[in-house]
Amino acid sequence: MLTITPGLKIVATILAKNESDIIGDMIEHHLSNGVSQIIFTDNSSTDNTRQIVEKYPEVVEIIDEPDDTHHQSKWVTRMARLACKLNPDWIIHLDADELWGGLSNLRKISDSIVSCERMYLHPPVTEEFSLKNMRFYLDFDHLPIPQEAKIAHRPDTNIEITHGNHGVVGKSYGSTTQIWRHHYPIRSFPQWERKAKGHLCLIKRNSTCTRWENWYNSLSDSRLADEYSKLTSLWDSFCKKQDHHVFMSLMEFWATPDMIQFFEKQNIIPNVGEWPKEYHEKKQSRID
Repeated sequence: MLTITPGLKIVATILAKNESDIIGDMIEHHLSNGVSQIIFTDNSSTDNTRQIVEKYPEVVEIIDEPDDTHHQSKWVTRMARLACKLNPDWIIHLDADELWGGLSNLRKISDSIVSCERMYLHPPVTEEFSLKNMRFYLDFDHLPIPQEAKIAHRPDTNIEITHGNHGVVGKSYGSTTQIWRHHYPIRSFPQWERKAKGHLCLIKRNSTCTRWENWYNSLSDSRLADEYSKLTSLWDSFCKKQDHHVFMSLMEFWATPDMIQFFEKQNIIPNVGEWPKEYHEKKQSRID
């Protein structure tokens, strides 16, 4: 795997809860692609997420956050401001289920804040989760649609990150498609079940996410296991043949009603990509 040349200091923040299945690969990937240091917030994980993270010397600070309100904006903003003390050129805010690419292209950006607007969605498979098993993804690059954006910015001790790391409060900024991310939001049924319960945390602070609410309702109605089987079956079918009807059924698990309506009206579908084959070959871990 190509490692970017020194000279650009990137500090990453990560907020995670019970992400032990992916957190090691996620940290390894970013350290190999330009991230120098990491500030990590563990939101009361009950698996070994924290134990995995603390093995990396590049993780310079671990914050234990016991609150159960999923106040992402507040917690990521805290890390963003702490990151300024490390004197980075850029600060990026990573979800534990994301692997970013193109970070060397931050060199080309003159703005102090940039919205990174390319995302590749990796649906789950019937096999046990691994980056290799989930290497196929939905590729929207050729479609005339806005993609979910995430923020990168230069140090700013007054910055306030919005929920989801999608924006910055009270600031204007440009956008780029030269930085992208691969997203693995659903990786196994037990992991999806835990994520669905996150809806209760949002309720505690009078917030909501339609996607999480739908997942929680399916869990409450004992439908989530059947829906997971349906999701993996649909994805397997779509990988074999890109069919519009199958794609629309897939989108019911992720997309907003407006987005579903758009795809239905336009009669368009994404491609299937594979990211990249050589990345998933067996490699030596930095902490083995």
